[in-house]
Amino acid sequence: MIHINNFIDKIKFFESKNSKDFIIPLSEAKNLHMDITKLLLVIQDIPNTNNITKPQDGTAVDGGDW
Repeated sequence: MIHINNFIDKIKFFESKNSKDFIIPLSEAKNLHMDITKLLLVIQDIPNTNNITKPQDGTAVDGGDW
């Protein structure tokens, strides 16, 4: 996520200079795109990792004779 942090730092720098435009090289844009894509993939997988509640040893849990 270093490229996202670098992007944020550059935006803060150019805002402090009251710049109207901000241009980055294509290589930096690609690195930023890569970091954002990785972050989105991690966020997409979060719901799947929270569903690990089933017993792994084949044990069944039910209400019994309630």
